[in-house]
Formats: sequence, C-alpha cells, structure tokens
Amino acid sequence: MSALRNSLSRKLTVMNMLVSGGALLLASLAFFAYDLITFRSNLINSTSVQARIIGTNAVSTLIFNDPPSAEKTLSALRASRHIVYAGIYTPDGQFFSGYWRQQETFPPVSLPALSPQETEHYWFQDHQFALVQIIAFQNKPVGFVYITSDLEAIYSRLRSYAIILLVIVGASLTAALALSRVAQRAVSQPILRLADTAALVSRERDYSVRATATGDQDEVALLVDAFNEMLVEIQKRDSALQESEQQFRSLADSIPQLAWMAEATGDLFWYNHRWYEFTGTTPEQMAGWGWQAVHDPITLPEVLIKWRASLATGEPFEMIFPLRGANGEFRDFLTLAMPVRDAQGQVVRWFGTNTDITEQRRSAEALRQTEKLAATGRLAASIAHEINNPLEAVINLVYLARMQPANVAKYLTLADQELDRIAQITKNTLGFYRDSTSRTDINISQLLQEVLALYNGKLLFKRITVRPEYAQGLHISGFPGEIRQIFANLIANAIEALPTNGLITIRAARSWLPDGSHRRAIRITFFDNGTGIAPEHRRRIFEPFYTTKKDVGTGLGLWLTLSLVAKHQGVLRMRSNIRPGNSWTIFSLYLPEAPITN
Repeated sequence: MSALRNSLSRKLTVMNMLVSGGALLLASLAFFAYDLITFRSNLINSTSVQARIIGTNAVSTLIFNDPPSAEKTLSALRASRHIVYAGIYTPDGQFFSGYWRQQETFPPVSLPALSPQETEHYWFQDHQFALVQIIAFQNKPVGFVYITSDLEAIYSRLRSYAIILLVIVGASLTAALALSRVAQRAVSQPILRLADTAALVSRERDYSVRATATGDQDEVALLVDAFNEMLVEIQKRDSALQESEQQFRSLADSIPQLAWMAEATGDLFWYNHRWYEFTGTTPEQMAGWGWQAVHDPITLPEVLIKWRASLATGEPFEMIFPLRGANGEFRDFLTLAMPVRDAQGQVVRWFGTNTDITEQRRSAEALRQTEKLAATGRLAASIAHEINNPLEAVINLVYLARMQPANVAKYLTLADQELDRIAQITKNTLGFYRDSTSRTDINISQLLQEVLALYNGKLLFKRITVRPEYAQGLHISGFPGEIRQIFANLIANAIEALPTNGLITIRAARSWLPDGSHRRAIRITFFDNGTGIAPEHRRRIFEPFYTTKKDVGTGLGLWLTLSLVAKHQGVLRMRSNIRPGNSWTIFSLYLPEAPITN
C-alpha cells in the first residue's frame, strides 16, 4: 500500500486497470443478466409447449380412462434430459399417469391447487422449475399436466459464463496493464522530470534551472510551463533579494554603529564588520550567545534579564551597558533591538545596533560641569550682592562705634546681627557644594526658603513679591545640593523673566507622579506673571545651548535642571501664556517621596 501511495505511475496503472476491469465487469454482468432472463423465459415457454402437447395427446386417454396410453405419451419426455417428473391428473386432482426420470416408479406427486381463473401456473422452488397446466376438451377441463424440471441447464450456463468472464477479464486486464505501461509514460515521465527539477532547484538554490517542455499542449505541458514561469519570478525575486542583501550588508558595514541580527530564540547569527573590528572576535566565537564574552561581568546579569524579557514579550530592547574592545578597554554603548515580525505578527528575528556613547556621555558631563560653573558664577554674583549690604552696614556701625564711644554697645550689637546674617548666607551657599554622596532626607519647605534667601537682594531690587504656599511635613529622599540647584535655576529664571513689581508664587503639596506609576510624590509649582514663553521656544527650552536670553544665558540651565530631575526619577512640566495683560509661566516639578532602586 505504501508503494502505491509513493508512486504516481502505479496509481495511474491501478486506476486504468480498475476502470477497464470495472467497465468490462459491468458490461459482462449486464450481458449475463440479460441472457439469464432470456434463458429463463425460454425455459418457461418450452415447458409450457411441452405440457400443451402432452395435454393434447392425453385427452383421449383421459376420456376413455386409459392410463397405459397416457404413460406411453409421457414417455416421450425422455428426450428432455432435464425433466425430472411429469404427471397427468384427473379433473378432481387424482393421479392418472406419471413419468419419472429415474426408471423406477415413485409415489405419485400431489397436484398443487390452481385458482379458478388460472389455466397455467409455474414457479421456481428448491432448485427446480415446476409447471401445472389444464387439459381442456371442447373448452371443458378434462385433467391436468404437471411437469417438474431441474435447473442444471441454467447452472451449466452460469458456470460457462463465469469461465468466459474470468478469461475475458484476465485477458482484458493484462492488455490494459500493458497499454497503461505505455500510456503512463506520457503522463508520469514529464511529472517525474518536473519533480527532479524541483528537487534540484531546492537543493542547489539555482533558480536558473528550467523544466524540460513536453512539446504537447495537454495539462502536463501547462503544469510544466507554469512551473517554469514560477521559477522565472522566483529568480527575479532572488536576484532582487541578493542585491538588497548586498546593499544591506554594505550599508550595515559602513554605519558607525555595531549592528547584529538574532533569531526569534535570541541566538545571534550575523554581525557587521565594525562589530568584529571593535571587539577583535571571530564569527565562530560570537555565534549563538557568544556575545556574552565581550560584556562586563558586573552588568551582564541585568543585560540577560532584560534581553530574555524582550524575547518573551516581543517588546523592543533598549539599554546602556559597556562592551570590551579589542584593546581590553570598556566603552559605553546604547543598545537598541527591534523585533521583525511576519504577516501574522509573530517575531521571526531581531535587528539590533550598539551605538558608542562614551564620548557623548563625557561631553554631557562636561556640559553639566560648564553649566554648574556658570550657575556658580551667577550665584556668586547674587551672594556677593547679598553679602555686600551687611558688610557695608558693619563698616558703618564700627565707624559710628569709634566716633560715639557712649553708644559702642548698641552699635556692636547691630554689627553682630549683620555678621550673623552674613554667616547664614555663607551657610546656605555651602549647601550647594558640600553635597552628600548618598541620598538623605530633605525638608522641601526649608530648602525652598534657604534658596529664596540667596535671592533676597534681587527680589528687593526688582520689588518682586514672593508668595510661598507650603503644606506641612513635605519630605523626600534625595541629594540636597542637586535639589537646591533645581530650585535655584527655576527661581532665577522666574526673577529674570519678571519686570519690576512682579509676582512669584511657589506652592508645594503632596501629589502623585503623572507617569501612571501611582507613586506618591511632592509637587512644587513655580508661577510668575512675566512675559511668558513663545510657542516656538517652548518645544526647545530643555535642549542644551538653546537660550532666549541672547548673550546673557548659556542655554544649559533648564537642560541641566531636567537631567537632575530625571536623576531623582521625577517629572518636570511647563505651561505658559503670552497673551498681553494675562501672561504667565508655570513650571510644575514632581519629585517622588522615595526612589525606585534596582
């Protein structure tokens, strides 16, 4: 059975033989059935004629009651070798005379009853044929003829037909087999050649191969032509794919990033030239998960956790981690990996890049230091202004004490108060630069007041009103110096944006982080009724080196502020209005009460 399933030629041969044999068998059975019916009808007719002849000859014997003569009449049936029994009966059904095929005399056979309307009745029973016919004289019944015949003639005919049928079917199937062997080559051979061509194309990946045409115009020829057309299209697409792949490889080798591709399982199977150039490795070393060899052992566990999570969820992978170069030096890389999906949305592979951001991070750190120095300069100017006033007062009080010895105690007491003011300003200033290296508890309200005290001189000079609105017990965990820097930058920007007699409102209250994490936070809003920020500037105010203060600002203040807020896992948002008569700007700062630590 398996040989039949695996061979088209055998299937065609079996189909041809089944069709031929089936058709011949059906035709023979129909002929035999017709002949059998005809033979049966002839048997009935011939037996009826014989019964009529016997009845005609037996009329006188019945009338004159002459059984011996009737027996002689019946003996003529010996010529019919299939007659088993024949008998003549009186009108009342009594046995009159009989004939038995065996020469011996047997008991008379009872006459079956006839209905009044019947003159003849026949039936087949127990492998025999029986017929009863009325003997009439001058339209009056004078007796009956009863004949029984065996069916050996039919059985003999059927045996002959069976032998003939077997001979005919055998000869026909043999002829059909021989013819199908010849005919199947016209069908199976082109298909086999087509299958060989398909196997060659699949094995060698050579789409320039073509199947040999049959030269006919039948269905097989159409199949061969369609297969060759398909190969033409596949060859075009394969050439385009190879060209595209070559372009991709050239592009991937020319980009400054390290690039790679991975299977859906996470096994990396391709790297661009720059990867091998930077790492000094070989394709054999990097196959599969061999890339772990160039990772920092300290950060590798976290990388593996994130990479496996992306493989499981199909989410893009993004992370910054160091990679070891061929010289043994570790450099920081921003790694991005995107899933490539099929039409059903299933991830089939990953494409990733590693971008060297070592110099960028160094530059960013240098920018932060630059901004810190610039902020220090601005703060130093404010502090100098704040300290200058009490110093002038101390000088004047010392002079008065010398000129008026009677009031020395009074003037020295006032001088001590001014020196205490200078000491407080100095203490607040040192808070910016003697920062802790670890997070500590920060009182938001107290820190805001300390920063505002540093700008008291500018506030008085521009007659700016400050409205502090702080809730009680607002504390966070963070770096006090960096939080002071954030507050100082936002307050200084508000002062610079305000005209004389302006208003600054600072509110601090408990809230939630607006990032959907449902974490408790402290919200500090800095409101000023200055000129506002134009829409074309709002989108860029957090970019480095972008400033609206022309030659005054460095453009790094808000950029540094945003980076410090991000370091504290907070959020900084801005809204502004430049409508004349109702202009304002609000910076909303959200700082979590407690950070999330890895």
